[in-house]
Amino acid sequence: MMEQALRDAGFTGIETVNGVIYARSNPALPEFTATPTVDGWQLALAWPVRATDAQIAAWTALHPAAPMDVYQGETRITLMATAESLPLWAELAEAMVAQCVAWRRDTRQRDEGM
Repeated sequence: MMEQALRDAGFTGIETVNGVIYARSNPALPEFTATPTVDGWQLALAWPVRATDAQIAAWTALHPAAPMDVYQGETRITLMATAESLPLWAELAEAMVAQCVAWRRDTRQRDEGM
């Protein structure tokens, strides 16, 4: 059911492994997961940068439905999925990746490589 909802909403690369769905909102963005919980499906996207407490608070204040945290050393957002929230998730995933890239660039020195 969730797999089909993701397809219908235009997500790509959809596959299920051990009950967890992996998908992309855009082929250029990283995979996110859709994990079944007692309350429904939790969507989660992680990025390999560690946001500060202030950055996490600022993101979460702007996006309370998709709070940010640090999980297993990476910055992550989560959202409880509904068919209606899937277009919002695609927007949030893109915004989160852009924000994390900007934060990472802000920490690099001018002559530091990628």
